[in-house]
Amino acid sequence: MKAVRFADWVAMPFGLKRAVDDARNLLLAAESHAVMMAELGDIDLPPATMADAMQLRAIASLYLASTLEAAGLIQAAEDFTALVRTGAIPGDLGEAAPLVGAFWKTRAQRINEAERLALFGRLFGAPSGPDDAAGSANRDFEELLLDLCDAIMKAADGGSQGHLRTEGLRLAENIASTANEMVQMAAREILDNLGQAIAILNHADVRAMLAAHTLWDAVTSIDRRFKRPPRPTLSHLRRGRAGMAVLAWLADGVDSLERGAGAFLSAGDTVIDSAIEWVDETLLLVRSEGGGVSSSDAGPVGVASPGRQRTGSAWRDLGR
Repeated sequence: MKAVRFADWVAMPFGLKRAVDDARNLLLAAESHAVMMAELGDIDLPPATMADAMQLRAIASLYLASTLEAAGLIQAAEDFTALVRTGAIPGDLGEAAPLVGAFWKTRAQRINEAERLALFGRLFGAPSGPDDAAGSANRDFEELLLDLCDAIMKAADGGSQGHLRTEGLRLAENIASTANEMVQMAAREILDNLGQAIAILNHADVRAMLAAHTLWDAVTSIDRRFKRPPRPTLSHLRRGRAGMAVLAWLADGVDSLERGAGAFLSAGDTVIDSAIEWVDETLLLVRSEGGGVSSSDAGPVGVASPGRQRTGSAWRDLGR
């Protein structure tokens, strides 16, 4: 295995590397469980009304991918390879040439941007994109995740564990209504594409061509060439990492939530910090002009969940 140069390591945001590694581990756990179930043979089961742990772990990895989509990682790598091919970016790719060449050659086989956006819209209601043929945008997801984070924070302060159970089950039911058997396959491919994009954008020779000190500087440099507005990339990363952690916690405890036995949260659980971070970063994106979730395209804005009356937007209420 080729040694990682110190300059590459410094330029790779630690939070990004760890988040993607965590997403891969979640997906690996889901895939291992799927293999084990397959070995049991065909079992006739009624349609699931609630997502199981395996499905939730795959969804958690895709949630991180959806926020990194908003941060522009795959798009920036695809744009860079196209610009290099046309000679619009001069310079020597050096040791990055094989990475860029392989990424270019497989462009037609990848899940494309429109397909990724459609999938993320169907699962999470954001970022906005064309409707997925398999289902419309999941406009309830983000409000349900907000409600779960709120219930986690209240339970940590001595609030009702029963309310926490209710919100966890509501989100698991929502996920079951939108996910299908293709989720794991899509998650694997999208995470692989993210890994390729990160390897390209973080490569020292690519950053030198773009006069970029870090991976995020490389994304900004490419966005600038296409006259795109600046992206709050770190907020997208932190939000995705926190949301993934909350969904992974839900996956670990979904069976206990369904049985309704015992306490589901203790004062020292790390998910409490993740819930707080997800709400904080979401608020930053809501308040940032032209970034993240807006009042016009966010899933929860102006949408009432089934069986619940809303007098306004949960995000606008939070942002006051």
